[in-house]
Amino acid sequence: MTFKESLLEYLPESEADSLIASIEEGKVTHALLLNTKKMSDEEFLSRFPNVKKHPFVEHAYLYDKSEYEFGKSMLYEDGVFSIEDPAAMMPVYFLHPEEDDVILDMCAAPGGKSIGASLAMNDKGCIISNDISYPRAKAMSQNVERMGRGDIIVASNDFVFSYIHFKDTFDKIIVDAPCSGSAMMRKNSEAKKDWSYTKVKSNSKRQIEILELAYSMLKPGGTISYSTCSFNIEENDNVILSMKNRHPEIELVPLKDDPSFYRTKEVPEAVHLFPNHFEGEGQFICLFKKPGELVKTKKEVLSYPRYKEFLGEYGLLDRSNEEMRHKFYSIYQHFDTSHLNVLRYGVKLFEMRDIFIPDHHLAHFLDSKYSIPISLEDAKKYVHGDVFELDRSDGFYIVSYDKRNLGYVKVTQGIAKNHYPKGLRRDWE
Repeated sequence: MTFKESLLEYLPESEADSLIASIEEGKVTHALLLNTKKMSDEEFLSRFPNVKKHPFVEHAYLYDKSEYEFGKSMLYEDGVFSIEDPAAMMPVYFLHPEEDDVILDMCAAPGGKSIGASLAMNDKGCIISNDISYPRAKAMSQNVERMGRGDIIVASNDFVFSYIHFKDTFDKIIVDAPCSGSAMMRKNSEAKKDWSYTKVKSNSKRQIEILELAYSMLKPGGTISYSTCSFNIEENDNVILSMKNRHPEIELVPLKDDPSFYRTKEVPEAVHLFPNHFEGEGQFICLFKKPGELVKTKKEVLSYPRYKEFLGEYGLLDRSNEEMRHKFYSIYQHFDTSHLNVLRYGVKLFEMRDIFIPDHHLAHFLDSKYSIPISLEDAKKYVHGDVFELDRSDGFYIVSYDKRNLGYVKVTQGIAKNHYPKGLRRDWE
């Protein structure tokens, strides 16, 4: 079956032709999600007046890459924004994460949806951001650190082997399922070559398996967001219909209407975002609920008295501060990770060594009021990995430029020795 033939399984020919024409056009829409903890919308718009507000997502902006190379800027390295396709932001928009939610993002890498949920929750919840691929989870952990998020647990697990430990655990679950990726065809020519209907059929089976696992881990009254970047009904509507047949009790959640959304008669509650209607590469989104009344988990905070003075200095005493494998972390709310392979547990504060060294993540998490402002000249030296003079007594300090924390230095006899991670060092752009 050809790609067009697969579209004609559920789309009128005129709509299929319009969608294919949009793909062939090759125009790509770029977008970012602003981290308002580090920069306000007003300041961002004053610096970059030619961006366009996302039609739905708060603090999100569309931009022309020929004018703004945001992905290569120091603002990106400082975690001022996360770059994500505007359609890919919509599952979190519809899911509407709230403070104190306990959320599982099952197939999370590279982390855009977890970060979006964390920003929406104001860092006051608990998100298990999981990917079965350890290398992808590791890269995602770096994104979480860069954005300074403090309520995300980065993990790498196959829930086939551990779902039983998390039965009825999560308030909300994000399933951005592995798929054939036809929505990537506009910006990736390899996606066109790689597409096959055989892969579509194979993916749909795996997607149902993932949703079954997710449903078992969802609390009564909880909500699952299912999404793909596929245009094929087998991976979208048919997966939802299969779940509905298996679990007649589930309630499909009608999503708000808009002229830019496409709906099908198969699952009219769901939304298809096509690039010929919506500024983005494409997305299928459907929300459904498990019957029952949602009872949220009471916030649990564990204290570790050994470093109470350090925690108090940075205003962290109201968070759960815990030791894991000789590393010390802080998170908004405790979560039992004994059955998870964890890469990052909230904010990494430091490692327990003979020599105390605070972690780079903490510098990105904290407000600039905890830092020492430095000049542009010294900031350039810092991100390049150089030392510079700093008139402070010996010890560790966070340095900042333009009210954004850059990272730690260790001052010895008036010289600031650089603790900027070596993998991030570069010339200032």
